[in-house]
Amino acid sequence: MLQAALLSLLLAEAPALGPVPADAVRVFLVRHGQAYSNLDPEPNLPPEQLDRLTDLGREQSQAAARFLKGRGVVAVLTSPAGRARETAEELRKSLGLGEASIEARIRPLDLGRAPDGAPLDWDQRISVWEAGRDPSPPGGESLEQLGQRVLALVRSLQPDHAGKSVVLVAHSEVIGAFLGALEGTPGASRWPPKVPNGSITVVDVGPAGPPRLLLAGHVPKAASRPR
Repeated sequence: MLQAALLSLLLAEAPALGPVPADAVRVFLVRHGQAYSNLDPEPNLPPEQLDRLTDLGREQSQAAARFLKGRGVVAVLTSPAGRARETAEELRKSLGLGEASIEARIRPLDLGRAPDGAPLDWDQRISVWEAGRDPSPPGGESLEQLGQRVLALVRSLQPDHAGKSVVLVAHSEVIGAFLGALEGTPGASRWPPKVPNGSITVVDVGPAGPPRLLLAGHVPKAASRPR
């Protein structure tokens, strides 16, 4: 199953990916580097600081950039979140590319609202997934819907980028939901996503058929051991 494949790939060196097919776009989905919001316990900082990369997060981003060098990347697209934009900045500078483009379709999951209109939090959403359900609350979305929005994005890249590579900087639940869409995993079973900070997932997207998964959750060696 996909989770077993993810574990084996995490522990192994990245295999050779081979050339990009002439009629396909190769998409590298990079989870942002560690942010202050990822620390446990979470530090008592204002929201804008929690959305910044830690020193380790910058190291993870730089390791991902080294992995991506020489792989024909022509564009970097990023979630609007600050931690993703900082990661994208490290990538695009290292790759010698222009400014990263903000792409709303790889934003974090929309949590939505409870029946009384109060905003839902992550603990509330997780408790429902753990109970085996994957609802779409008002103003929010299910993990199934999240996977479909990312799938639509990667398919839309193929016509303009055939034979080239594009990087998407996103979040663990975003990449995990996308992988679940490829595998046909039920929505609730896509949590927890098990997509480490700084990890790289790779798919080839051709003009027809589903994306072909080449690599899932690979952590470049320099970023594999937090300090």
